[in-house]
Amino acid sequence: MANTDVLIIGAGPTGLTAANVLARNEVDFRIIDKIDGPAEESRALVIHAKILELFDKLGLADRAVEDGQRMGAAELLREGKSVGKLSFFEDGREQEQRTPYPMALIYEQHKTERLLIQGLEEAVKRVEWNTELLQLSQTSGGVRATVRHSDGDGETIEAGWVVGADGASSPVRHSLRLDFEGDTYEQTLFLADMEMDWEGGNQRVYIDFTRTSFYGLFPMPGDRRFRLIGNVTEDLEGKEEITAEDVQRTLDEHSGLRTKITALNWSSIYRTHRRMTERFRVERVFLAGDAAHIHSPAGGQGMNTGIGDAYNLGWKLALVVKGHAHDSLLDSYEAERMPFARAILNGSDRGFSLVGDATNSITQRLKVFIAPPLFWIVSQVPTLRRRAFWFISQLWTNYEESPAVEHSEPSKRGPKAGERAPYGFFEVGPDPGKSIFELLRGPDHHLLLFEGEKPDPVKLDVTREEIQSLLYRYAASVSIEPVSSGNRKLHKSYGAKESRLFLVRPDGHIAYSGKTSDLVGLRMYLDRVLVENPNEPTRTMIAERSARS
Repeated sequence: MANTDVLIIGAGPTGLTAANVLARNEVDFRIIDKIDGPAEESRALVIHAKILELFDKLGLADRAVEDGQRMGAAELLREGKSVGKLSFFEDGREQEQRTPYPMALIYEQHKTERLLIQGLEEAVKRVEWNTELLQLSQTSGGVRATVRHSDGDGETIEAGWVVGADGASSPVRHSLRLDFEGDTYEQTLFLADMEMDWEGGNQRVYIDFTRTSFYGLFPMPGDRRFRLIGNVTEDLEGKEEITAEDVQRTLDEHSGLRTKITALNWSSIYRTHRRMTERFRVERVFLAGDAAHIHSPAGGQGMNTGIGDAYNLGWKLALVVKGHAHDSLLDSYEAERMPFARAILNGSDRGFSLVGDATNSITQRLKVFIAPPLFWIVSQVPTLRRRAFWFISQLWTNYEESPAVEHSEPSKRGPKAGERAPYGFFEVGPDPGKSIFELLRGPDHHLLLFEGEKPDPVKLDVTREEIQSLLYRYAASVSIEPVSSGNRKLHKSYGAKESRLFLVRPDGHIAYSGKTSDLVGLRMYLDRVLVENPNEPTRTMIAERSARS
């Protein structure tokens, strides 16, 4: 009988992300999967800006960008003729002020998995392949899992917590007797990874609308490589596999895309689903990724949402396992990720229903005659263009209603607790030109201390000392990052006209915001979330010193 703090079941992108977060927090875990190795097919194709920001915290984003294909724009076609282009780089200076990754990155799932496996190997951790979950039950103080290895031998694993990242058919979810409510789309789709001659180039995605079908053409790394997704036509119905000739004939007869396919590397015909489970947590067992929710392919949101789940859960589990945070912090996982997953599911459902429905006459008219003009308007208006990128990239992720965040006298113009910490650069200080995100890397919390437009140096020095004394009270590591008044753009982005505090979580979201004059508010928040270090100053001493300031 083996013991571990966390058992992760499923070694796809979701499970591997959770493992990487735990590894960087030096938490003991095991990760198992019943298959014999990582995926060989490309499957999910796109990594969005929000997920690249999370990968940056793991030290993996630059590797992905270097090895992937930047997708700088989306172009809409109607019967093969261009209607409009939605550029991610057209307002490059503006976008770069909002994220270091103003792009959608074409980076196939098998590459994502190998990148995350490489991250584990660097932490001297590994996936236990060919290990299948047979039974799962919860005990008074943990979870008991019975597994079977490739040689047929069984093993019982005692874990403090379990992360079920084992896909849409999730044995973990079934063991919890949770429903997976939703529907299956009537439309049948095909995917084809191919090499082809295409005059449009490989720097953007193309969506071609016709009255009876749609086709999406995604550039992939390599010479003339593309992923094609589209409706299955009548002549392809019932086929288990499609050939290059099938795809060529479909495009020639049903789309406006004029291409010549030279090789077909992989193809699949499938029907997609929209489903979500009723719970993301049952006592000591959590569900993440496809085990908790599955989406239409619209917008490439599925894998990204699963990775977001894993990161959100991973840092919270790490703090609780190490005794640095109260168990109640884990309640915020479901409270934060379930509404987010539901919003993604509903959005991708509406998008897929529009482009994928080849039978409804009203939808056909909307698709051909109304959607293209709307797309053109969005592509021409900078504000709408930025909002479109903001939504698709998942940078809009917001946990403002979470029980794990709090604000004291929030700034009218600055970010609220639960929102993603704004991106920007230092203008003055020891590292001018340095991104504030560079300070926020790693597994710890960071407390941003903005001086305000008219700082009082003496008072700020006292405040900094009192904050440091306060932080010493807790077992978790929280670093203080001063932001001097000369950094005007950062002060404006954070709405810090007066001196303010922003406690940024390991996932880049603001956990607490308040004035530096209200250290009691900060202490009350930290007491609620973090566990005290018994060897540090007493609460009475800190409260008295804060009151005197």
